[in-house]
Amino acid sequence: MTIRNLLSSCLCVLMCSVAPVPALAGTAAEYPDRPVKLVVPLAPGGVTDVFARVIAQQLGKELNGTVIVENRAGGDGVIGNSVVAQAQPDGYTLLFAVPSLAIDPALGRKLPYDPLRDFTLIGLAASSPNFLVVSSKLPVTDVASLVDLLHRNPGKYNYGHPGIGTTAHLSFELFKQAAQIDAVPIPYKGSAPMIVELASGQVSMTTMAAILALNESKAGRVRVLATTAPNRSPQFPDVPTMAEVGYPAAMVQPWFGVVGPAHMPAAVTRKLVAALSRTLAAPEVKTQLATVGGEVATASPEEFRALIEKDTARWTALVKKIGITLSAR
Repeated sequence: MTIRNLLSSCLCVLMCSVAPVPALAGTAAEYPDRPVKLVVPLAPGGVTDVFARVIAQQLGKELNGTVIVENRAGGDGVIGNSVVAQAQPDGYTLLFAVPSLAIDPALGRKLPYDPLRDFTLIGLAASSPNFLVVSSKLPVTDVASLVDLLHRNPGKYNYGHPGIGTTAHLSFELFKQAAQIDAVPIPYKGSAPMIVELASGQVSMTTMAAILALNESKAGRVRVLATTAPNRSPQFPDVPTMAEVGYPAAMVQPWFGVVGPAHMPAAVTRKLVAALSRTLAAPEVKTQLATVGGEVATASPEEFRALIEKDTARWTALVKKIGITLSAR
């Protein structure tokens, strides 16, 4: 009986140790054989959500399967990021990564994951320029007149932003540093309440995403002065870049990418990289992103990693220089 029990135990251990191998191999060979989930770490209805749905629809076609968007908002993106970092690394749970993946470490946030170590980077997917805008009630027509006004009235005017550590917030702080101006920051919980007070003149200026700038300028509530992107935007072909008006250090290009949990099978990762590349080459994706102020952005996993590292270093330096804290959240 003792020998029988021993053999049984050994057989059990052997089966447990080898069972995952064929399962993993099968997943890599047949992937995907069920719907893939793309987690968006922000609420539905925003620009990021729209970008993700455009990408997901085409990515599903390129994979000969289905990619379903799931919004997991909360903690300024941390909740959604955590869901993916802790998911099974089989390629069926992916993350639509946003710039906070690089910004949060710079802010000293305590995160339940490492932005690089705990994810498999697949590639960039899109970008969206920010724009420097002023309330239509402010007596300026271009960046030069704005800078002159602020130089003559240090601390008199304010700027709004949709949250500490957002690209809109950091974009304006870079502009302040580059132009050596003084404007009082007013944080909001999201863009909607800030835009209301920008329209009324209670907020003097801000930086905002292309689709917001387009809507607000058409309504006559703001003047668009410059883009923080490297190139002029098709939505505003006559609006100069920050570099063109003399402030190249204030350039910021918010990005969006696709990542999965760490330790995904190499074969699955390769399939996703190739499928994402084909997705971004599809003309309809470019067209659909453009309607909401977005652009296709491509980068290999290695280039994506370098971008995150570069951004984290840049934001860390800015945070240390001007003392940004999370206390206003």
